[in-house]
Amino acid sequence: MSTAIKEDEAMADGEAGVIRRELMIEASPETVFAFFTEPAKMARWMGVSHKLDPRPGGVYEVNVDGTNVALGEFKEVVPHSRIVYTWGWKGDGIPLPPGASTITVELAPKNGGTALTFTHSGLPEPMVPPHTEGWEHYCARLVIAAAGGDPGPDSKVKKAA
Repeated sequence: MSTAIKEDEAMADGEAGVIRRELMIEASPETVFAFFTEPAKMARWMGVSHKLDPRPGGVYEVNVDGTNVALGEFKEVVPHSRIVYTWGWKGDGIPLPPGASTITVELAPKNGGTALTFTHSGLPEPMVPPHTEGWEHYCARLVIAAAGGDPGPDSKVKKAA
């Protein structure tokens, strides 16, 4: 199986944008779930440092590229099937404050692997294109890593001068 991404839906929902991806991953829902809840596994596909407390009210903090830190809160955690957390950026660099948008990850067993539906909602329209590009990059890395492969060095990580 490959990344099998259905078309992006960067739809306007009033002022809020939505990014939706459907992926097929050659791994069980239990395995894929861990790639969203365990720092060492998340590090294989996204981020350079992680603080994850995957329970309602728990912290979601990921230094994505060595400079930009995503910050939010886990809202719903259903083992091996659903994760909902808020998302935004720490600091003033990206105009989307912590917790301003929501990510929903739904996992279902399918054909010996996992069908993953990823939805990022509540994005202001100007934030849809850069987040679409970012999620395209990271979803492709997730498909490889969760299936046991090596996605290689992350080209988005900023190198220290």
